[in-house]
Amino acid sequence: MVWLLDFLSNLGLDATAIASHNRITPAQLQNPDEAVTSEQHKGVLTEALIASKDAGLGLKLGLQRSIATLDQFAYLMMSSATLRESNEVGLRYQNYPGRFSGDLIITSFSEIDGEGCYQIHAKPALGELWLLAIEDILTSILTTCRWVLGKNLPMTRLRCEYPAPPHSQRYESIFQCPIQFDMPATQLFFEAGILDRPLPQSSTQSAALYRKLCEEKSISRNQGDIAWRLWQIIVRDPAAPPTLESAARELHCSARTLSRKLLAQGWRYQQLIDQVREIHARRYLSDPTLPITQIAQRLGYADSSGFHRAFKKWTGRSPRAFRQGLFTH
Repeated sequence: MVWLLDFLSNLGLDATAIASHNRITPAQLQNPDEAVTSEQHKGVLTEALIASKDAGLGLKLGLQRSIATLDQFAYLMMSSATLRESNEVGLRYQNYPGRFSGDLIITSFSEIDGEGCYQIHAKPALGELWLLAIEDILTSILTTCRWVLGKNLPMTRLRCEYPAPPHSQRYESIFQCPIQFDMPATQLFFEAGILDRPLPQSSTQSAALYRKLCEEKSISRNQGDIAWRLWQIIVRDPAAPPTLESAARELHCSARTLSRKLLAQGWRYQQLIDQVREIHARRYLSDPTLPITQIAQRLGYADSSGFHRAFKKWTGRSPRAFRQGLFTH
């Protein structure tokens, strides 16, 4: 938030007023142990989007983001052995920066026909911040890959699931690859050959240290977040998640208490299971070698028809239609 307010000030906006309107005090900003709520974060971004009159503010956010905003998380990715390994840890801790990732916006990675592919799925609940959040993640990927690789990511194409925005001309200079709008999914493709090349700042010992620090920080940051703690339990085996009673025992509380705490955060247990399965389903469907029946089994469905109904409920599309959209050039 400190960086974000400085960034907005440099754009000529009254960052002090924006912070005050969202109940963020100077004392908070000076205390590194203070947390800014997601409501405050969204409030600041919404006000900045209106005040700047710049629909492409998300592009600027990601492009100019400081490495300091990612803290130990950035150094973990940079000290990984390869970009493939860096991707794995980056997606595992994507909630670490405290933005939208892992909840309202989900980033996944796969390989499709010899290309690496970052897929970005944003939830409608983002409202007027929907496009800003996607553009922030897209350009943050470029910025982060530049830190990790020591050079630009060799992009091959970008597909966007939305119409060309008023500032679409900026896309060509930023991404420097063929761009398509109104596509079935938002995907950023690059040459897969770079995935397994050694990274310039790789260090096994440093990676182990930063992994431990990120794990500890994620746990401490989310210790009071019952939905996040349940997520960690479900993701161990999405095909066979524990019953609510079993999960409650693991978290040392009763099923009734667990349900009450979940509801207070706006969740039901089955919703969490569905969200984990949806993320895995999107990733599996991007692998053309995996039959849909096998994907259904991996996610705990007795047959493909049950998976078909669930996936259509989540996305509005059948698994087959979603996959065809991913591979339509």
